[in-house]
Amino acid sequence: MSRFTNTSRSAIAWLWKHTAAGIGVVLIFAALVVGYRIGSPEREAAPENVAAEHDHARVADEPQMYTCSMHPSVRLPDPDAKCPICFMDLIPVTDDGGEGSELRVTMSDSAAAMSQIETAPVGRFFPTAEVRLYGKVTYDETSVARLTAYFPGRIERLFVNYLGVPVAKGDHMAEVYSPDLLAAFEEFRQAKAASNSSNATSELVRFATRGTLDAAREKLRLFGITPEQISAVEDGSFDSDRLTIYAPIGGVVTHLAVREGDYLQTGAPMATIADLSRLWLDMQAYESQLPMLRWGQRVTFTVEAHPGEIFEGRVSFIEPMVDERTRTAAVRVAVDNTERRLKPGMFASAVIRARVGEDGAVPNNELAGRWVCPMHPTVVKDGPGECDICGMATAPAESLGVVGDPAGAKEPLVIPRSAVLFTGTRSVVYVQVPDADRPSYEGRNVMLGPRAGDFYIVRDGLTRGESVVVNGAFRIDSAMQIAAKPSMMTPGGGGGGNPHAGHGGKAGDSMPDMPARVAVPDSFVFALKPVYSAYLDAQEALAADDLGGFVQAAADLKIAIGFVGEAGLVGDPLAEWRRAAARLRVEDAITSIDTARARFERMSEGVIALQRRFGHRGSGEWNLAHCPMAFDNKGADWLQRGTQINNPYFGDQMLRCGDIRESFAPLDASPAGSEHEGHSNG
Repeated sequence: MSRFTNTSRSAIAWLWKHTAAGIGVVLIFAALVVGYRIGSPEREAAPENVAAEHDHARVADEPQMYTCSMHPSVRLPDPDAKCPICFMDLIPVTDDGGEGSELRVTMSDSAAAMSQIETAPVGRFFPTAEVRLYGKVTYDETSVARLTAYFPGRIERLFVNYLGVPVAKGDHMAEVYSPDLLAAFEEFRQAKAASNSSNATSELVRFATRGTLDAAREKLRLFGITPEQISAVEDGSFDSDRLTIYAPIGGVVTHLAVREGDYLQTGAPMATIADLSRLWLDMQAYESQLPMLRWGQRVTFTVEAHPGEIFEGRVSFIEPMVDERTRTAAVRVAVDNTERRLKPGMFASAVIRARVGEDGAVPNNELAGRWVCPMHPTVVKDGPGECDICGMATAPAESLGVVGDPAGAKEPLVIPRSAVLFTGTRSVVYVQVPDADRPSYEGRNVMLGPRAGDFYIVRDGLTRGESVVVNGAFRIDSAMQIAAKPSMMTPGGGGGGNPHAGHGGKAGDSMPDMPARVAVPDSFVFALKPVYSAYLDAQEALAADDLGGFVQAAADLKIAIGFVGEAGLVGDPLAEWRRAAARLRVEDAITSIDTARARFERMSEGVIALQRRFGHRGSGEWNLAHCPMAFDNKGADWLQRGTQINNPYFGDQMLRCGDIRESFAPLDASPAGSEHEGHSNG
């Protein structure tokens, strides 16, 4: 064992002796390499183009971001996502907005394609405006005759004894007994006898007797006695103590003031007869509509009694003054009713189509070379003559202003109405920049004239041949906001504005271009209380899926609107009330809950406009709520009592869907934290 141990030790000693030097050399070499690496200078930077290519590749790998046109602070990589604030579709974010002019935005081709931007050239032509008016069919006052008593007497027999009975000219109306008339008959007979027996007397006596006879005959004529009746009295064939009264015109009896046995004094009314073969359509036109109206214009209208049937007439009168209370002027249309299909009292919806020039409606040449009655424009003749209605001499249509000279009218500058973005005080359009490398658009403030159908007349700001954006203008405006440039919503630039301020924004946000609350008579504001109450009943009925309750509330709302007086309202407040009232009325029959909810959206627009403009009286605070999912995610608002959401658009399906955007305190209260009376932001 000891010998084995000694042998091992000898082997280990031999190995160490022969390998120690090699291990030492390896360790020294490793130390030199490590020292060189630590002490060597830093590597030179990569070439600039290599770094740029690397950065470009890194940017190319980054996803395209999308933003909300209403909330530019939103940035999401998913193009199909919705804005988490307002649930609108997103648009691509581009870095091109900072190029060019302060009022210009440049977009990439892909961004312009995704924004579905369409343009149309600014043109010059005569657009056609449609003026819609509403009115009522009435009697033609020139075709109405009133039968009165020419002498005192008693109605012995009344042949026309009920309203609406048709009569022809010369039909008997009544038999009258009158002592005064019988005395006049006897005077006439005596004067006739004296005249016949005066042949043997002097010329002076004959002259006097003939004068007495003529005076007696004239007295009978002034009593309304017909020439045939006078002749019968004169020749002795009339021996009755009653006189028959005849109809002076043909038509229908519209008023009856007597009955058999009544005793009448001179001048007392007996009956009224109206010729219904000619009627009037009386309407009211607003100031803004008056430039489109001309005497003699053709008017088409419909009535509920004959759905689908179109009637025609011509403008026969335009009131020369504007009512200071309603800001309207009366417009009268003469209508031929030979077939008796129209009846006085019918409501009518009329349309007047007029070509519009720079100075308003352009008279057409439809009646060129024709002759028209100045009083009855429906009477048109091929040559000079007399009016068939009033006997007045006809006049050339050119002299009455019915026919215009096409060569003298100037074609206006016209753009599609979809090209205009309105801010309340400004009108903005976006013009395509010509000859640009990429789609570029420039914002313009324009001065507009009247609207003519689907077009607006341009007074200033554009020239013929320029291309304006007719689809996608709002997305371009959003790109201007994102680039912190002047836009429709932020005319001073700076971007980042919240167009929803006041609709669920923070307290103190302002709502741009919202009409300020105006002073109106307290009687008007108090009269709105039943209107608000009926609307809120309708809202609660829909939230409870109660169709019958909604129909009843809608009927109550219509009645409440009818009791609101307009006295003291002028100008914009009056127009605002009438627009709101038109939205609130439910004229058609509601037979399903879905139809009711669709109709309720329009009602909500009207009542919210009333609340913002006029406020409400009382002790309760009302809340403006919003449901983003209503009508296929379009979203809809409503007013409600209380702060707990009661969704009228979904009812029990999603009763609590929505959020409170704003609160309205009554005018009598002063809510804390609100700068406006009866108005607070929630």
